[in-house]
Amino acid sequence: MLRKNKKLIILLLSIISLCMNVSLVHADKSDCGVFATMSFKNNWWEDWFSIVNLSWWTDSNKYSNFLSTEQQLAIINKESLNTAMLNLKKYCCEKGIWWPGVTDTNTCDNDKELYNDNIIDSPYLFDHIFDVIMRRLSGLTGEYDIYTKLDMWSDDKWLEWREWINSKAQDLSWANPQIINDKYEEFWKKSSPNLWYDITEEVSGNFGKDDNEFLNYVSGHWGSEESESVAEALKNYDKWTLYDRYDNACAVTQYLYSLLNSAPRSEDKNRVINTLSKWICSKIVKNQIESEATYVQVTKLQAGNLFLQNYRQWYISYLYDRSQNLQKTWSDATDRLLDVVRGVPHLVKKCVK
Repeated sequence: MLRKNKKLIILLLSIISLCMNVSLVHADKSDCGVFATMSFKNNWWEDWFSIVNLSWWTDSNKYSNFLSTEQQLAIINKESLNTAMLNLKKYCCEKGIWWPGVTDTNTCDNDKELYNDNIIDSPYLFDHIFDVIMRRLSGLTGEYDIYTKLDMWSDDKWLEWREWINSKAQDLSWANPQIINDKYEEFWKKSSPNLWYDITEEVSGNFGKDDNEFLNYVSGHWGSEESESVAEALKNYDKWTLYDRYDNACAVTQYLYSLLNSAPRSEDKNRVINTLSKWICSKIVKNQIESEATYVQVTKLQAGNLFLQNYRQWYISYLYDRSQNLQKTWSDATDRLLDVVRGVPHLVKKCVK
């Protein structure tokens, strides 16, 4: 009996040890232990995640104050970053992912009223920041927002493009397809190399480093020409084409993630985040750019077909009117001819007399 109890105790200890190891690995590879315990609701006059408030739209953070507050706001607003944090928090709370030893989960209930319904399924803040950035570039904010709890903004360049392209979809101008093509080149062409707006390769190449070292690079504090050019590109975000904003979405996400990250990353977690940022992220961006290009082609075809259809209807109407006029003229001419034929015998009789 004692031997059985001893075996049972060993078995239970093994299970507990296994569960602890799994928990450690799971927590180590997620962002839940770092971010999910933070609270959005607080006792001050304004609600915010403290890490967002200390990192963005402020002149007190040395890794973001190389940008003016206006330049920071041009890239992304604080509500969007808070939304990303809330979405991660909801995921972690619903999955019960916490650091071992953390038992205070009241923070989950405190912010529950602010959780969005349609969040992505990921334990990484990187994914949620990227998701928010792509939604801003896809118009899924404002009246189409699926994240309704905070005031997210759509990207201004995307709004300008979408309003214009939608108006042209019903334009009957014969030159409309060419007009659409010219405008597409304006919004979707890659900026010229001398503008240094393409920072994806440079930023991604340094993302695997220590966060402070990486942030020094992005903010231009390294002092190298490459570092300063990356910082200068971010300062000019408002001048980026829509293509630039999509193409550099992963780089901007890498910067914002490192800016908000408050804890050293383990080797395992670093490997996962790098995979997300350098492969999956870039693939999604590429697919989205291709989808937009396809949409433009479809819109040009629709505009061209609409013009041709309208032209055909006009031409058919024109031919019908001509046919009707011809029939009327022929009928009138036939009636006059018959009048003449009927009148000829009377004229002959008069002439014979």
